[in-house]
Amino acid sequence: MEKLTYPDGKAKAFTVSYDDGVLQDARLMELLNKYGVVGTFNLNSELMRREFQWTHESSMAVRRLSESAVLRLYDGHEIASHSLTHPYFEGKDRAFILREMGEDRDNLERLFGRRVKGFAAPFDYWNPLMADCARACGFEYARISEESFSYEPPTDYYNWRPGIFHLDDRLDTFVDGFLETDTELALCQIVGHSYDLDAAGMWDRLESILRRVSRCPDVAFMSTIDAIRHLKSVRGG
Repeated sequence: MEKLTYPDGKAKAFTVSYDDGVLQDARLMELLNKYGVVGTFNLNSELMRREFQWTHESSMAVRRLSESAVLRLYDGHEIASHSLTHPYFEGKDRAFILREMGEDRDNLERLFGRRVKGFAAPFDYWNPLMADCARACGFEYARISEESFSYEPPTDYYNWRPGIFHLDDRLDTFVDGFLETDTELALCQIVGHSYDLDAAGMWDRLESILRRVSRCPDVAFMSTIDAIRHLKSVRGG
């Protein structure tokens, strides 16, 4: 039986998903656009209004971008919700979760003038109530923090585990394995925060990865929502 593929007959898909909408996203966008990689950027609309700043564990100041700064920055890439105020959801009731998800979606849709159909959970907590709320808010998927270390595309779109976090020591090995795998509909998703790239001094490492993947003719570059919609179409829902 012939294998299922991504658009244009590509055997594999590659995507990146970055959280928080911070100053370093501008440099990351330059890299993604240079190599034709499509990303998903997960934003907190209420915090963007405050131009919120905090101190990273490395003592580096991290600054969240304002609404005016992001308006054209992410053109050609997916915007997704990361909750209104980036809370830890454990112990929160349905009304609180729906507000954090729904108001963030509405704010982002007004700001960018486009539909927001994805949600990325803040921190590392996820439960069935949150998944149910994501569905109720009209999101088509919810990406959580737990890594899968797998090239198999997820089947539960409201419990979407990314392939690998970009600070994981196995990052290069994971990407090399993706380029070599013959897994049907192989998917590689890298997630993180662009401020990590400054704190860990790994801009050159990420560019090397993007360069290697961009040279592979059998890889489709897709946002998370586009990958999911394609998977639904070829797998039947």
